[in-house]
Amino acid sequence: MRYMRLLTVLFLSLIFSKGYAQLKSAERAYDGMRYTEAIGYYQESMKRDSLSAASIAKLADSYDKTQQYTKALFWYDKLLSSHVTDTAYRYRYGQLLAMDGQYKAAATQFKWVNSVKPDPQLESTVGLYEGGLNALLADSVNWQTALLNINSGYADFCPVTYGAGLVFVSDRPRNKVFRETNAWTGGDFLTLYRVVDTARVKDAGLRTKELEQVLSYASKDLRNVDSRTESSWDSKKVSANPQATFVAVPNQLSREMIAPFNTKLNKRYHEGPVSFSRNWDSIIVTYNEPSKGKGDVSRLRLQTYVMRYGDWIPQPAFPHNNKDYNVGQPALHPNGDVLFFTSDMPGGAGGKDIYYCRKSGNSWGPPINAGPLVNTSGNEMFPYIDPAGRLYFSSDKWPGLGGLDIFSVNLDSAYKPLSAPRNEGAPFNSTKNDFGVLIEANGNKGYFSSDRRGNDDIYIFWRIYPAMGRQ
Repeated sequence: MRYMRLLTVLFLSLIFSKGYAQLKSAERAYDGMRYTEAIGYYQESMKRDSLSAASIAKLADSYDKTQQYTKALFWYDKLLSSHVTDTAYRYRYGQLLAMDGQYKAAATQFKWVNSVKPDPQLESTVGLYEGGLNALLADSVNWQTALLNINSGYADFCPVTYGAGLVFVSDRPRNKVFRETNAWTGGDFLTLYRVVDTARVKDAGLRTKELEQVLSYASKDLRNVDSRTESSWDSKKVSANPQATFVAVPNQLSREMIAPFNTKLNKRYHEGPVSFSRNWDSIIVTYNEPSKGKGDVSRLRLQTYVMRYGDWIPQPAFPHNNKDYNVGQPALHPNGDVLFFTSDMPGGAGGKDIYYCRKSGNSWGPPINAGPLVNTSGNEMFPYIDPAGRLYFSSDKWPGLGGLDIFSVNLDSAYKPLSAPRNEGAPFNSTKNDFGVLIEANGNKGYFSSDRRGNDDIYIFWRIYPAMGRQ
């Protein structure tokens, strides 16, 4: 009997030891921003013991950071059911409820947060959710949208015009012998791709005769070992270590039609988003800063190149790059004299703010915060200036349908907003994250990005005639 008791104690000790080791590995992965890895360790740890509230918060955040919002909502619900009163957790829980379409429940959470930390945008959001969303849905009768066949099923977003085609950002698998992965998601790093002619860019739901020769054929694609016909990127082999958010896209353009933009611009980590000058003779690229700053984190920076003799030549570094904060997502004004960008530099209104610089000789003047008619205590990101000079951006704090919503505002001659921004409403905005706008000169057609299907995709939009309601 004593021998059996000893064996039982040893067995339980081994289980506890292994569970503890898994939990420590999860904590290290989370602290190192290896969120996909952290999720795996937390799942293993849960098989042996329950998680503490602190670990549940990190698991919920890991799912959130990897765009697995339904699972993030589940774990935030678990966290808050244990009577955690942290306002940041409750606020994010409310945001995830809204992203799940549970607006009344989201309003309840936001009311609680607003009672502790009053915020005018949050109060307006509560009023919107309790009063109904009709104002943000009414304009959907004027517009049609479609998922595009340039999407890969991985993350594809932020298209910009380049000649007759588009340049966009994607983390689709690269054809590399030695493949480095993005520890955040477990997938590839972001890089730039180009489709030469938008005439080939079509609704992914259509399979027309004119597109047959340039569509991907999965059965002919050696990487697609499961022989499915939806997509050349839809492959068990390619997806051996996939982002959990991979969503297949039908009728994709072939790799011959979508190619890396310019490998000379590629760095070790992320590239993009970008902005071109009007004549496409200069490009401003978002990169990861090669040297790590505060918190041992490699942050975003901007780098300009100019076209000389058929090659992109690097220019002096953007003067406001800083290894201790992010500077990225450039948007050149059509006049070329003003650069808008996103940053979390000290002194801003919230998490991420939109700033702009005016050209000063061959460099850029000091960064100017776009002010309270754009920036909030939340996150304002992905600025874009349309051909008429109107500022578009995305925000998770101005009242909206959920996640990042697309807003716009007119600017005065000093590039200051003239009013509070307008939520562009459905169908541009959804319960999920909507961003990365590109509008053609006449304003009746363009593109935007959204993760409404579960991963970042590029959509086209066009106006339906006769127009009804809000113009």
